Amino acid sequence: MESDDAAILIGVSQYRDPALLDVPAARNSLHAMHRLLTSPELCGWSEEQVHVLEDPAGATDLALELHRLAEETTGTLLIYFVGHGVVSKSGALCLAAGDTQLRYPDLTGLEYDKVRSALLDSPAQVKLVILDCCYSGRIIQGLAGAGEGQLVDSTDICGVYTLTAADQVAHVPTRDETAGTSFTQVLCDIVRSGIPGAPPTLALTDIYPKLKSTLKARGLPEPNHRGTDTVASYPFSRNVAYAGGTGFRLLPQEHVDHFFRILAAQPRHDLTAESIEKLEDWPGVYLLHRESDDAPEILYAARGDRSIAVRLGQHLRKISGRCHVDVRDLSFSYLKLDDDLSVLAPERLVIQHLHAQGRSPQWNNSGFGNNDAGRMRDSRRRSGDHFDVLHPIDLSWPVRFDAPKSKVTARKMAAQLRAQLPYSFRIEPWETELDHVRLALPDGSLSADQAFRLLATAMGDSWQISALVGQVLICREQGKKYPNAIRYYAGTRTITEMPEVCEAAGLPDDC
Repeated sequence: MESDDAAILIGVSQYRDPALLDVPAARNSLHAMHRLLTSPELCGWSEEQVHVLEDPAGATDLALELHRLAEETTGTLLIYFVGHGVVSKSGALCLAAGDTQLRYPDLTGLEYDKVRSALLDSPAQVKLVILDCCYSGRIIQGLAGAGEGQLVDSTDICGVYTLTAADQVAHVPTRDETAGTSFTQVLCDIVRSGIPGAPPTLALTDIYPKLKSTLKARGLPEPNHRGTDTVASYPFSRNVAYAGGTGFRLLPQEHVDHFFRILAAQPRHDLTAESIEKLEDWPGVYLLHRESDDAPEILYAARGDRSIAVRLGQHLRKISGRCHVDVRDLSFSYLKLDDDLSVLAPERLVIQHLHAQGRSPQWNNSGFGNNDAGRMRDSRRRSGDHFDVLHPIDLSWPVRFDAPKSKVTARKMAAQLRAQLPYSFRIEPWETELDHVRLALPDGSLSADQAFRLLATAMGDSWQISALVGQVLICREQGKKYPNAIRYYAGTRTITEMPEVCEAAGLPDDC
């Protein structure tokens, strides 16, 4: 399924090769960039548009995930990398993954040519690349000269703007465990402070002179940039230092105020399949509310570019299979719109308006709107306020089978489970071995937990079913640990876990 916009944030802070030092600051920079992009007052990306790939172990899997996401993006594509960058003997820039070997960066790292290929293959109209890494790495500075022009040549792609941290060695602070890399930290500081005298929105070309002068004044490596076509003027962030002016406003304030009044006056409907079925396939903006004794709380503000009904149906299904939330307490309101919503972004106007009133939609930027983004996200630690942590999947969800008491393959049973469960259930890989495992389907209704136990017993110890806070995985692996796991099923063994984030935050065992 194609998506309009996607930001792919890659951060590598841990390396297996002792010749490549760990970079704790890279983790901090990765999270800082994520917060910057998803801030409604600044860059305004939604949580579901931002894909965080933290500490990917292998360059091959990283390249595949990068290509997959790039090929699905039709609007704006942003790629950010922070970690070690090394230069091979041939002068090619390689982005170091967790298992990259310094001796063989071209064989074990992600060569920038593969990133370039993903950019060329992507149908995205706007492409931005931000690289916060050394070209050569601290310990192979002698090779930097051979590759100085390599990236400039590689970035000559129509419709791409590239911003890099340093031509040779990038400065990485190591003393302060909470600090990020100097390049990303200064970049984020500039965006959060704004630039007086600059336009209402900041392009990266507006930010670049301030970024370069600040780093130079601090005695740090100077950045570089390159842009083609009009992509260099793409609005990266709102300028919070903009004091207003006499320029033309595409949306006059009186129109914006009128929009808020009309939206607030729309009736609320119970979040049920019956209510959603009455809606026509029409684009617009919608709100999810939670009823209370006082005024209803707005939990989520979003838009449906093609169909509000489809989006609400997806939300209803997801919420139904979660703990600690009752769909009977929820309602929705909506407003049909004729405008090009990808340009207007009405949900951002709503979120900014609510923030100005001191009201923050709890589920915006919490991961609520995310779909399954692929294997690379499974090992990402969730924050304590993430939707999946607050409302983990319900393993008591009932399931029934088409042909009870008959024998089917493990693959067919898994497919039936995936069709019935209201949360993501991914099987990787679909190996032919599952077609040779047969088991008898039970009569009557089972819970998802009971079905997983039955399936795991039939598949044996070489397979593992991992129930995470937000999804379920079936993989051919043994003893694999996930930071967000609730329960593991392997053969006849079932292991109940407390997710790391719950333990760190002192949350109850069931989160």
